[in-house]
Amino acid sequence: MILMCLLSTGVQFGTGRRFYKAAYKAWPTMGMDCLIVLGTTASYVYSVVVLIMRMATHMPTSDDNNNDNNSQVTLEPTFMTSVMLLTFVSMGKWLEAMAKGNTVAAIQSLMELQPAMARKCTLGESSDNTDNNVVDLGSLPTQDVPTAEIVPGDYVKVLPGERLPADGLLVAMSSASPSSLKVPPAQAFLDESSFSGEPFPVSKGVGDFVLGGTVNQQTVLVVQVTAAGSDSVLAQIVHLVEDAQRHKAPIQVYADRVAAVFAPLVITMATVTFVFWLLVSSSSSSTSSSSPTDNNSQHHESMEERVFVALMTAISVVVVACPCALGLATPCAVLVGTGVGAAHGLLIKGGDVLEKMQSVNTVVFDKTGTITSGKATLATVQTLVAPEDHEIYQNLPVESNRLVLWLACVAEINSEHPIGKAIVNAGKAVWKDDILQAQKGVSLQGFLAEPGHGVECVLHSPSWGTFGVRVGKRDWVKEPLTESTGLDDPTGDDDVDAMRRRGEISVYVSIWNAKTDRIRRVVGLVGVSDPIKPEAESTVNALRQLGMDVWMCTGDSSVTAQAVAAKVGIPADRVFSGMTPAGKGDMVADLQLRTVPRPHRTLFNFRKPPNRTVAMVADGVNDAVALAKADVGFAIGAGTQVAVEAADVVLVKSDLHDVVVALHLSSVVFRRIVFNLCCAMVYNVCALPFAAGMLTPFTDVRLPPAAAGFMMAVSSVSVVTSSLLLKTYRKPCISEDGKLATRRFLPVSLSGRHTMTKHASSKYTGVPTNAPSEFELV
Repeated sequence: MILMCLLSTGVQFGTGRRFYKAAYKAWPTMGMDCLIVLGTTASYVYSVVVLIMRMATHMPTSDDNNNDNNSQVTLEPTFMTSVMLLTFVSMGKWLEAMAKGNTVAAIQSLMELQPAMARKCTLGESSDNTDNNVVDLGSLPTQDVPTAEIVPGDYVKVLPGERLPADGLLVAMSSASPSSLKVPPAQAFLDESSFSGEPFPVSKGVGDFVLGGTVNQQTVLVVQVTAAGSDSVLAQIVHLVEDAQRHKAPIQVYADRVAAVFAPLVITMATVTFVFWLLVSSSSSSTSSSSPTDNNSQHHESMEERVFVALMTAISVVVVACPCALGLATPCAVLVGTGVGAAHGLLIKGGDVLEKMQSVNTVVFDKTGTITSGKATLATVQTLVAPEDHEIYQNLPVESNRLVLWLACVAEINSEHPIGKAIVNAGKAVWKDDILQAQKGVSLQGFLAEPGHGVECVLHSPSWGTFGVRVGKRDWVKEPLTESTGLDDPTGDDDVDAMRRRGEISVYVSIWNAKTDRIRRVVGLVGVSDPIKPEAESTVNALRQLGMDVWMCTGDSSVTAQAVAAKVGIPADRVFSGMTPAGKGDMVADLQLRTVPRPHRTLFNFRKPPNRTVAMVADGVNDAVALAKADVGFAIGAGTQVAVEAADVVLVKSDLHDVVVALHLSSVVFRRIVFNLCCAMVYNVCALPFAAGMLTPFTDVRLPPAAAGFMMAVSSVSVVTSSLLLKTYRKPCISEDGKLATRRFLPVSLSGRHTMTKHASSKYTGVPTNAPSEFELV
C-alpha cells in the first residue's frame, strides 16, 4: 500500500497538474476539469487518510473481517481510482491534441515564398538606351545581400527559376540562352500560381508590376523594388491569414457545456449525502446504544467510523459522477473518426472541425485547380474552310483538322506561352517530336512573337512554296485585310461562341502566300481549356441533394466563370468572378452574415433562419485567407502547401467526392459523440442514487469508492467501444446524378467512387487530349 501511495502521488500531482491548473482557471464556470480534480483529489486524500489511520491504529482490513465474520465497517484505500481516472482522461486529451493540426505551419510556408537572399545590382546608362529595354544582362555585376536589406528603389537581378525577392517594376530583361530562332524577348513569363492559383504563367513587359514570391520562368530580369518587407503583397497576405485565424470563433466542447451544469449538481449532491449519512448514522447509533439487545461493542460505531462512512459515501458519489466517460466521449470518437478519415484520404484537424462540418450548409468552390484540373490542354481543333472554297488555297489546301493542328504547332513550336505549349504538346501526341518533319520538305525560315497578340512564322515547301502562318487573336491574324477580293473571310463566330460556352480560350489560325498574297486567310480555330474534373458535376449534385447551397469563386473573367459553373450545375447567381485574395476572404465573411434561405414560413419554422456555416474548397495561396476565414476550410492535397496548412480538412487524393465524404463522415462521428455523451450521462444519472446509499436502508449494502471507480471504468470502456465501432464506417458511393449509396458489405479499399462520369473532353469536338490514338484529324 505504501508503494501504491508513492506511485499514485506522482500521478496525482505530476500527470494531474494540468488539470489542477485548468480547474483553477475555470473555477467560476466549474467545467469538466473541476469534476476531474474533485473526484481524483477526494479519492486520493481519502486513500491517504485511510492508509495513515490503518498504520497508526491497526485498523482491520476487509480480509480480516471476512475471516472473523465481523460485520464492522472497513475502510480500504482507493489509490487505483484516482490513477485510473487521470490516466484515462489524460490519454483522451493527448489523443485529441495529436489529432489537431498546427496552423503555424501555414504562416511559415507563406514566408518561405520569399527568398532569403537577393542579387542587388546597378543598371548602367546602356540599359536606358537599348531598344525596347532588352539588354544583355548576363555580365551585369551583382552583390548577394539578405532580402531583409532590400529597400524601395533598389535594383535586383532575377535568374530563370528563381523567386522575386520583393514587389517592383520590371525595368529590363534578356534571354537566358541563345537559340537558332531566338528573337530578343519583349515579354517575360512569371508563375503567379502561388498567389492566383491560375494555371497559366502571366506575361510581363517592361514597366509592368511584378510580385515578390513569384517564379521567373525563362528570362533574366532586372526589377526596381517598390515595396519590400511588411509592405509587400506577400506580407499582406500573411497578415490577413494570421488575422483570420486569430479571430476565428472558438467552438466550446459539448462535454464542457454538459459538465458546467452537471458539476455544481454533483458537488451539491455529495455534500448533502455526507451530511445526511452523518446525521443518520449518529441517530442510528444513539438508538442502538439505548436498546438492551444491542450492547455488544462490536456493533457500536465510534464517531470516527461514522464520519468515514459518511465521507466514503460522499466520495463514492463524486467518483461515480466523475466524468471520465464524459471526457472520453468526444476525444475517442474524434481519434477514431480522424483515423477513419485518414484511411479514406481525409486529414481532419480536430474535433472542433468535425463539429463544425456537420452544421455546414454552404459550400464555396474555387475554380482553377479545384473544379478544374489547373492544367492547360488542347480541347478543340476546327477547320473554317468550306469544301467549295478549297480552290482559294491553290497551293496549300486546308480541308482537315489535322492540317490546322499541324500549322498551329509549327507556329507555336518556339513559343514560351503556356497556350502555345499546350498546342505543341497536343501535336507531340500525334507526331511525337517530329512535328516540323510531319510534312516532307517543309523548313522553318522565320519566327516572330508579338506579345499580347500571338505568333507568326514563315514556312517553305517545294510543293507549296513560301507561306506564312499566324496563330493568335482574330483581329491580328487577319490583318492586313482587303475587301477588293470580294471573298468573305470565315469568322467562325458560332464555333467561337460554342468554345466560350465551354470555357475554352479560342485561338485563330491564318495563312497566306508570302510572295503573291496580300491577305491573310483564317483557316481554323484551336480551343485551349482547363478541363473540368470528371467528378465535379456529381459532387455539386450530391451537395445540393444534401441541402447545401453551392457557390463558386475565381479570379477569372465572368464569361469563363459562368461557362464553368454552368457545366457543373452551379447557378449563375452563385458565381463570384474577378476575385482578389482579400476579396475571396471578404466574400466568405459576407456569406457567413447571410441567413439560410427558406422556401416558406409555417407554424413550425417561424423563428429567424440561422446564419450560414460556410465551407471553402480551394488549393492556392490566394485562397489561404478565404480558407482561414471559412468555418471549415477544405484544401486540395495537390494544391499549395500554404492552402494545405491553412485548411481544416485536407483532401489527400484531390478528389472532390471526398468533400461529400467528409461532410457525411462528420455527421456520423458527431452523432456517435452525442450517443457517447448520452450513455455517459445515463450512467451517471443511474449510478448516483446507488452511490448515495439509496439502497442501504433495504439491503445494508454500500458502494465503496473502489467499486465506484470500477463502475466508472466500465462506463469508460463502453464509450471507447462505441467509438471503435466507427471503424466499420463505409463511405458513400456517389452516382453521376449526385445520389448517395452506402455499400456496407464492400471493403473500404473497394467502396470508393463508383460513378461513370463523363470526361470533360468527351463533350468537345476536335482533339481529345487524353487519347492520342483517337485523334480524328484526317
